[in-house]
Amino acid sequence: MSNKRFILPYGDPLRDFLSQPGITKADVKSILRRRGVFFSDDEKVNTVPVLIKTGISPYELEELIDKVKGKEDNPKVHTQSIPWAGGDKSLLDAIPAELNIQDIIDQPFSNYKVLGAPNFKAVDGNQDHVEMEFKVERYDLTKSWDKNTSQFSGKVTLRKGDDNLDVSMSLNHTSQETKLVAGKVSRKVVQNMKSEGFVSSEAEIRRIRFNDFSNSNRVAFLQDLSQKQLKDALYFKDTKDIGFRPDKKTELPSDISWMEDKVKNMILQGDDIHTTFFVKDKKYHQFLEVYRIEAEYSFSQEECSGNCRIVFEFSEFIGRGKNDAELLIRVASISFIDKVSSISTNKVKEAILYQLEAAKLKLHEQYREPSL
Repeated sequence: MSNKRFILPYGDPLRDFLSQPGITKADVKSILRRRGVFFSDDEKVNTVPVLIKTGISPYELEELIDKVKGKEDNPKVHTQSIPWAGGDKSLLDAIPAELNIQDIIDQPFSNYKVLGAPNFKAVDGNQDHVEMEFKVERYDLTKSWDKNTSQFSGKVTLRKGDDNLDVSMSLNHTSQETKLVAGKVSRKVVQNMKSEGFVSSEAEIRRIRFNDFSNSNRVAFLQDLSQKQLKDALYFKDTKDIGFRPDKKTELPSDISWMEDKVKNMILQGDDIHTTFFVKDKKYHQFLEVYRIEAEYSFSQEECSGNCRIVFEFSEFIGRGKNDAELLIRVASISFIDKVSSISTNKVKEAILYQLEAAKLKLHEQYREPSL
Protein backbone atom coordinates (compact mmCIF):
# COMPACT_ATOMS: atom_id res chain seq x y z
CA MET A 1 0.00 0.00 0.00
CA SER A 2 1.58 3.28 -1.08
CA ASN A 3 0.00 5.51 1.56
CA LYS A 4 1.35 4.38 4.92
CA ARG A 5 -1.12 6.56 6.78
CA PHE A 6 -3.75 3.84 6.36
CA ILE A 7 -1.67 1.03 7.88
CA LEU A 8 -2.82 0.30 11.43
CA PRO A 9 0.06 -0.14 13.88
CA TYR A 10 0.45 -3.54 15.49
CA GLY A 11 3.00 -5.41 17.59
CA ASP A 12 5.95 -3.31 18.75
CA PRO A 13 4.83 -0.08 16.99
CA LEU A 14 1.43 -0.35 18.69
CA ARG A 15 3.10 -0.99 22.05
CA ASP A 16 5.29 2.10 21.62
CA PHE A 17 2.27 4.16 20.62
CA LEU A 18 0.14 3.08 23.59
CA SER A 19 3.02 3.44 26.06
CA GLN A 20 3.65 7.13 25.41
CA PRO A 21 2.80 9.51 28.30
CA GLY A 22 0.15 11.34 26.24
CA ILE A 23 -2.12 8.29 26.37
CA THR A 24 -3.39 7.83 29.92
CA LYS A 25 -4.68 4.72 31.62
CA ALA A 26 -8.17 6.28 31.45
CA ASP A 27 -7.89 6.49 27.63
CA VAL A 28 -7.03 2.79 27.37
CA LYS A 29 -9.65 1.84 29.95
CA SER A 30 -12.36 3.68 27.99
CA ILE A 31 -11.68 1.63 24.84
CA LEU A 32 -11.65 -1.65 26.74
CA ARG A 33 -14.87 -0.83 28.60
CA ARG A 34 -16.67 -0.31 25.30
CA ARG A 35 -15.54 -3.81 24.35
CA GLY A 36 -16.93 -5.19 27.60
CA VAL A 37 -13.47 -5.77 29.12
CA PHE A 38 -13.00 -4.68 32.74
CA PHE A 39 -9.98 -4.71 35.06
CA SER A 40 -9.78 -4.53 38.84
CA ASP A 41 -6.38 -2.88 38.37
CA ASP A 42 -6.51 -0.57 35.34
CA GLU A 43 -2.84 0.44 35.24
CA LYS A 44 -1.45 0.53 31.70
CA VAL A 45 0.96 -2.30 32.46
CA ASN A 46 -2.12 -4.53 32.72
CA THR A 47 -4.40 -3.07 30.05
CA VAL A 48 -2.01 -2.23 27.19
CA PRO A 49 -1.04 -5.90 26.53
CA VAL A 50 -4.71 -6.67 25.80
CA LEU A 51 -4.84 -4.06 23.06
CA ILE A 52 -1.51 -5.24 21.66
CA LYS A 53 -2.86 -8.80 21.37
CA THR A 54 -6.26 -7.85 19.95
CA GLY A 55 -5.25 -4.78 17.92
CA ILE A 56 -7.16 -1.50 17.60
CA SER A 57 -9.71 -0.35 15.07
CA PRO A 58 -9.28 2.71 12.81
CA TYR A 59 -11.89 4.54 14.92
CA GLU A 60 -10.05 3.75 18.16
CA LEU A 61 -6.75 4.84 16.64
CA GLU A 62 -8.19 8.18 15.52
CA GLU A 63 -9.73 8.67 18.97
CA LEU A 64 -6.37 8.18 20.69
CA ILE A 65 -4.54 10.40 18.20
CA ASP A 66 -7.05 13.21 18.74
CA LYS A 67 -6.66 12.91 22.51
CA VAL A 68 -2.88 13.14 22.29
CA LYS A 69 -3.05 16.13 19.95
CA GLY A 70 -5.57 17.85 22.21
CA LYS A 71 -3.22 17.57 25.17
CA GLU A 72 -0.17 18.83 23.29
CA ASP A 73 0.85 21.77 21.08
CA ASN A 74 -0.55 24.16 23.70
CA PRO A 75 1.57 25.94 26.34
CA LYS A 76 0.85 24.94 29.93
CA VAL A 77 2.50 26.52 32.97
CA HIS A 78 3.41 25.35 36.46
CA THR A 79 4.81 27.98 38.83
CA GLN A 80 7.14 27.31 41.75
CA SER A 81 9.32 29.42 44.03
CA ILE A 82 12.16 29.05 46.50
CA PRO A 83 13.67 31.48 49.07
CA TRP A 84 16.79 33.29 47.84
CA ALA A 85 19.85 33.49 50.11
CA GLY A 86 22.27 35.12 47.70
CA GLY A 87 21.60 38.73 48.71
CA ASP A 88 22.14 41.20 45.88
CA LYS A 89 24.12 38.75 43.73
CA SER A 90 22.62 38.27 40.30
CA LEU A 91 20.50 35.25 39.47
CA LEU A 92 22.65 34.56 36.42
CA ASP A 93 25.64 34.03 38.74
CA ALA A 94 23.75 31.14 40.33
CA ILE A 95 23.35 29.28 37.02
CA PRO A 96 26.22 26.98 35.96
CA ALA A 97 28.05 28.49 32.99
CA GLU A 98 28.09 25.16 31.19
CA LEU A 99 24.86 23.30 31.87
CA ASN A 100 24.83 20.06 29.87
CA ILE A 101 21.16 19.30 29.37
CA GLN A 102 21.91 15.88 27.89
CA ASP A 103 23.59 14.80 31.14
CA ILE A 104 20.63 16.14 33.12
CA ILE A 105 18.06 14.19 31.10
CA ASP A 106 20.11 10.95 30.94
CA GLN A 107 17.37 8.74 29.47
CA PRO A 108 19.16 6.75 26.76
CA PHE A 109 16.26 4.36 26.12
CA SER A 110 13.43 6.89 25.93
CA ASN A 111 11.55 7.73 22.73
CA TYR A 112 12.60 11.41 22.76
CA LYS A 113 15.72 13.58 22.84
CA VAL A 114 16.54 17.24 23.46
CA LEU A 115 17.84 18.99 20.36
CA GLY A 116 21.07 20.96 20.47
CA ALA A 117 22.71 22.36 23.59
CA PRO A 118 20.33 24.94 25.09
CA ASN A 119 21.44 27.02 28.05
CA PHE A 120 20.18 29.84 30.25
CA LYS A 121 20.49 33.46 29.13
CA ALA A 122 19.49 36.81 30.55
CA VAL A 123 16.18 38.20 29.25
CA ASP A 124 16.60 41.70 27.78
CA GLY A 125 19.92 42.01 29.59
CA ASN A 126 18.33 41.53 33.03
CA GLN A 127 20.60 39.15 34.96
CA ASP A 128 17.87 38.57 37.54
CA HIS A 129 15.51 37.25 34.86
CA VAL A 130 16.89 34.23 32.99
CA GLU A 131 15.39 31.54 30.81
CA MET A 132 16.23 28.42 28.88
CA GLU A 133 14.24 27.53 25.78
CA PHE A 134 14.56 24.01 24.41
CA LYS A 135 13.04 21.67 21.87
CA VAL A 136 12.31 17.99 22.26
CA GLU A 137 12.09 15.62 19.31
CA ARG A 138 9.94 12.56 19.89
CA TYR A 139 9.50 9.40 17.88
CA ASP A 140 5.80 9.79 17.33
CA LEU A 141 3.11 7.54 15.87
CA THR A 142 0.38 10.16 16.10
CA LYS A 143 1.36 11.56 12.70
CA SER A 144 1.42 9.81 9.34
CA TRP A 145 3.53 6.69 9.66
CA ASP A 146 6.20 7.89 7.22
CA LYS A 147 6.68 11.10 9.25
CA ASN A 148 6.83 9.75 12.77
CA THR A 149 8.89 12.41 14.54
CA SER A 150 7.41 15.44 16.29
CA GLN A 151 9.01 18.46 17.92
CA PHE A 152 7.72 20.23 21.04
CA SER A 153 9.01 23.36 22.74
CA GLY A 154 9.53 24.04 26.41
CA LYS A 155 10.95 26.75 28.59
CA VAL A 156 12.26 27.19 32.12
CA THR A 157 12.13 30.78 33.38
CA LEU A 158 13.58 32.09 36.65
CA ARG A 159 13.02 35.56 38.12
CA LYS A 160 14.48 37.02 41.31
CA GLY A 161 12.20 39.39 43.17
CA ASP A 162 13.17 43.02 43.61
CA ASP A 163 13.33 42.44 47.37
CA ASN A 164 15.95 39.68 46.93
CA LEU A 165 13.80 37.29 48.97
CA ASP A 166 12.48 34.73 46.47
CA VAL A 167 13.14 33.20 43.09
CA SER A 168 10.08 32.25 41.04
CA MET A 169 10.34 29.43 38.51
CA SER A 170 7.94 28.98 35.61
CA LEU A 171 7.92 25.62 33.86
CA ASN A 172 6.36 26.04 30.43
CA HIS A 173 5.66 22.83 28.52
CA THR A 174 3.68 21.64 25.51
CA SER A 175 3.88 17.87 26.00
CA GLN A 176 4.60 15.28 28.66
CA GLU A 177 8.18 15.03 27.43
CA THR A 178 8.85 18.78 27.71
CA LYS A 179 7.24 18.72 31.15
CA LEU A 180 9.68 16.01 32.26
CA VAL A 181 12.66 17.90 30.82
CA ALA A 182 11.62 21.22 32.42
CA GLY A 183 11.21 19.51 35.78
CA LYS A 184 14.65 17.91 35.62
CA VAL A 185 16.30 21.19 34.59
CA SER A 186 14.66 23.14 37.43
CA ARG A 187 15.70 20.52 40.00
CA LYS A 188 19.28 20.61 38.71
CA VAL A 189 19.38 24.42 38.93
CA VAL A 190 18.05 24.38 42.50
CA GLN A 191 20.59 21.70 43.42
CA ASN A 192 23.38 23.91 42.07
CA MET A 193 22.03 26.97 43.92
CA LYS A 194 22.10 25.04 47.18
CA SER A 195 25.63 23.74 46.66
CA GLU A 196 26.89 27.26 45.83
CA GLY A 197 25.09 28.90 48.76
CA PHE A 198 22.61 30.96 46.74
CA VAL A 199 19.79 28.99 48.36
CA SER A 200 19.74 27.43 51.82
CA SER A 201 20.45 23.71 51.79
CA GLU A 202 17.27 23.21 53.85
CA ALA A 203 15.02 25.31 51.59
CA GLU A 204 12.18 23.52 49.84
CA ILE A 205 10.59 24.33 46.50
CA ARG A 206 7.18 25.87 47.02
CA ARG A 207 4.49 24.59 44.68
CA ILE A 208 0.83 25.57 44.38
CA ARG A 209 -0.94 22.35 45.35
CA PHE A 210 -4.55 21.34 45.84
CA ASN A 211 -4.07 20.38 49.49
CA ASP A 212 -2.36 23.68 50.33
CA PHE A 213 -5.83 25.17 50.86
CA SER A 214 -8.92 24.61 52.92
CA ASN A 215 -12.03 24.09 50.77
CA SER A 216 -13.19 27.67 51.37
CA ASN A 217 -9.80 29.23 50.71
CA ARG A 218 -9.33 27.21 47.53
CA VAL A 219 -12.54 28.72 46.14
CA ALA A 220 -11.35 32.21 47.13
CA PHE A 221 -7.93 31.59 45.57
CA LEU A 222 -9.36 30.41 42.23
CA GLN A 223 -11.96 33.21 42.18
CA ASP A 224 -9.44 35.96 42.84
CA LEU A 225 -6.90 34.53 40.41
CA SER A 226 -9.43 34.19 37.60
CA GLN A 227 -11.61 37.27 38.21
CA LYS A 228 -9.23 40.00 39.40
CA GLN A 229 -7.50 40.39 36.05
CA LEU A 230 -8.75 43.83 35.08
CA LYS A 231 -6.02 45.35 32.91
CA ASP A 232 -6.04 45.85 29.15
CA ALA A 233 -3.37 43.15 28.82
CA LEU A 234 -5.84 40.65 30.33
CA TYR A 235 -9.39 41.63 31.30
CA PHE A 236 -11.87 39.26 32.97
CA LYS A 237 -15.26 38.99 31.24
CA ASP A 238 -17.09 35.89 32.52
CA THR A 239 -16.77 32.52 34.26
CA LYS A 240 -17.77 29.74 31.86
CA ASP A 241 -16.98 26.51 33.67
CA ILE A 242 -16.54 25.32 37.26
CA GLY A 243 -15.60 21.78 38.28
CA PHE A 244 -16.14 20.49 41.82
CA ARG A 245 -17.35 17.60 43.91
CA PRO A 246 -18.77 17.31 47.43
CA ASP A 247 -16.17 16.71 50.11
CA LYS A 248 -16.75 13.18 51.39
CA LYS A 249 -15.08 14.08 54.69
CA THR A 250 -17.85 16.54 55.60
CA GLU A 251 -21.56 16.24 56.31
CA LEU A 252 -23.43 18.21 53.67
CA PRO A 253 -26.11 20.76 54.61
CA SER A 254 -29.66 19.55 54.05
CA ASP A 255 -30.24 21.73 50.97
CA ILE A 256 -27.35 20.12 49.07
CA SER A 257 -27.48 16.69 50.71
CA TRP A 258 -28.83 15.31 47.41
CA MET A 259 -25.22 15.28 46.18
CA GLU A 260 -24.10 12.85 48.85
CA ASP A 261 -23.27 9.38 47.47
CA LYS A 262 -24.64 10.46 44.07
CA VAL A 263 -22.24 13.09 42.72
CA LYS A 264 -18.60 12.12 42.17
CA ASN A 265 -17.76 15.03 39.90
CA MET A 266 -19.88 17.98 38.76
CA ILE A 267 -19.09 20.50 36.03
CA LEU A 268 -21.25 23.61 35.64
CA GLN A 269 -21.07 25.27 32.23
CA GLY A 270 -22.78 28.38 30.93
CA ASP A 271 -22.73 32.13 31.48
CA ASP A 272 -22.14 33.99 34.76
CA ILE A 273 -21.40 30.71 36.52
CA HIS A 274 -19.71 32.67 39.33
CA THR A 275 -23.15 34.05 40.28
CA THR A 276 -24.70 30.60 40.93
CA PHE A 277 -25.52 29.80 44.54
CA PHE A 278 -22.77 27.17 44.73
CA VAL A 279 -20.18 29.90 44.20
CA LYS A 280 -21.89 33.08 45.36
CA ASP A 281 -23.06 31.73 48.73
CA LYS A 282 -19.92 31.22 50.82
CA LYS A 283 -21.65 28.96 53.31
CA TYR A 284 -21.35 26.09 50.84
CA HIS A 285 -17.63 26.53 50.10
CA GLN A 286 -16.38 24.48 53.04
CA PHE A 287 -18.30 21.45 51.75
CA LEU A 288 -17.07 21.57 48.13
CA GLU A 289 -13.77 20.54 46.58
CA VAL A 290 -13.45 23.00 43.69
CA TYR A 291 -10.62 21.93 41.39
CA ARG A 292 -11.25 23.81 38.12
CA ILE A 293 -12.39 27.17 36.77
CA GLU A 294 -12.51 28.25 33.15
CA ALA A 295 -12.96 31.95 32.45
CA GLU A 296 -13.26 34.21 29.41
CA TYR A 297 -11.06 37.28 28.88
CA SER A 298 -10.22 39.99 26.42
CA PHE A 299 -6.53 40.73 25.89
CA SER A 300 -4.41 43.36 24.23
CA GLN A 301 -0.73 43.14 23.30
CA GLU A 302 1.52 45.27 21.10
CA GLU A 303 1.10 42.99 18.11
CA CYS A 304 -2.42 41.65 18.61
CA SER A 305 -5.69 41.73 20.54
CA GLY A 306 -8.64 39.42 20.94
CA ASN A 307 -10.47 37.10 23.30
CA CYS A 308 -9.44 33.90 25.03
CA ARG A 309 -10.47 31.31 27.57
CA ILE A 310 -8.11 30.27 30.34
CA VAL A 311 -8.38 27.11 32.42
CA PHE A 312 -7.14 27.10 36.03
CA GLU A 313 -7.14 23.56 37.33
CA PHE A 314 -5.61 21.02 39.64
CA SER A 315 -5.91 18.53 36.80
CA GLU A 316 -4.46 15.47 38.54
CA PHE A 317 -6.88 15.78 41.46
CA ILE A 318 -9.76 14.29 39.49
CA GLY A 319 -7.75 12.50 36.80
CA ARG A 320 -5.40 10.66 39.16
CA GLY A 321 -6.89 11.24 42.61
CA LYS A 322 -3.85 13.21 43.80
CA ASN A 323 -4.54 15.50 46.75
CA ASP A 324 -1.19 17.19 46.15
CA ALA A 325 -1.97 17.94 42.48
CA GLU A 326 -0.22 21.08 41.22
CA LEU A 327 -2.07 24.03 39.74
CA LEU A 328 -1.84 24.05 35.95
CA ILE A 329 -2.90 27.01 33.83
CA ARG A 330 -3.45 26.88 30.08
CA VAL A 331 -5.15 28.88 27.35
CA ALA A 332 -8.01 26.66 26.20
CA SER A 333 -9.01 28.74 23.17
CA ILE A 334 -8.10 32.04 21.54
CA SER A 335 -9.55 34.25 18.83
CA PHE A 336 -7.98 37.38 17.34
CA ILE A 337 -9.51 40.74 16.52
CA ASP A 338 -6.24 41.87 14.95
CA LYS A 339 -2.85 40.19 14.78
CA VAL A 340 0.52 40.71 13.13
CA SER A 341 1.00 37.68 10.94
CA SER A 342 4.61 37.08 12.01
CA ILE A 343 3.80 36.37 15.67
CA SER A 344 2.91 32.78 16.52
CA THR A 345 -0.24 31.91 18.43
CA ASN A 346 1.78 30.02 21.04
CA LYS A 347 3.89 33.13 21.73
CA VAL A 348 0.69 35.08 22.31
CA LYS A 349 -0.54 32.39 24.70
CA GLU A 350 2.75 32.51 26.60
CA ALA A 351 2.43 36.28 26.98
CA ILE A 352 -1.13 35.87 28.28
CA LEU A 353 -0.05 33.29 30.84
CA TYR A 354 2.80 35.55 31.97
CA GLN A 355 0.21 38.09 33.11
CA LEU A 356 -0.83 35.65 35.85
CA GLU A 357 2.60 34.82 37.26
CA ALA A 358 2.89 37.37 40.08
CA ALA A 359 -0.76 37.00 41.12
CA LYS A 360 -0.45 33.21 41.47
CA LEU A 361 2.31 33.36 44.06
CA LYS A 362 0.85 36.34 45.94
CA LEU A 363 -2.60 34.75 46.23
CA HIS A 364 -1.10 31.39 47.18
CA GLU A 365 0.70 33.09 50.06
CA GLN A 366 -2.54 34.81 51.06
CA TYR A 367 -4.86 31.79 51.01
CA ARG A 368 -2.76 28.72 51.77
CA GLU A 369 -3.06 27.10 55.19
CA PRO A 370 -0.68 28.78 57.71
CA SER A 371 0.96 25.49 58.63
CA LEU A 372 2.14 24.88 55.07
